[in-house]
Amino acid sequence: MNKERKMELLKRQLGLRHKLKVHDSMKMPDTHEDIAVMTLARWDFEDEIAAIDELLHEGRKHNIGVKREQLRKEYLNEAVPPKKSKSKA
Repeated sequence: MNKERKMELLKRQLGLRHKLKVHDSMKMPDTHEDIAVMTLARWDFEDEIAAIDELLHEGRKHNIGVKREQLRKEYLNEAVPPKKSKSKA
């Protein structure tokens, strides 16, 4: 994932977090129907934030692996061990 995409996701996440804060500062609804609508809207925000968190985490995990291999090569003079193939017997 390139930096522009990461920035877009982070901006979206920050916007959603702001919406949640605004949501929390609103007056509590009076009817059960309104509470249900408000709760569903909150869950949508939270679910999207969680999805963005997962995407960013996956990207970071990949980047950490790349950096780790670079460090092994540059500082530890270790060759990257070949991945073992899983053969079906």
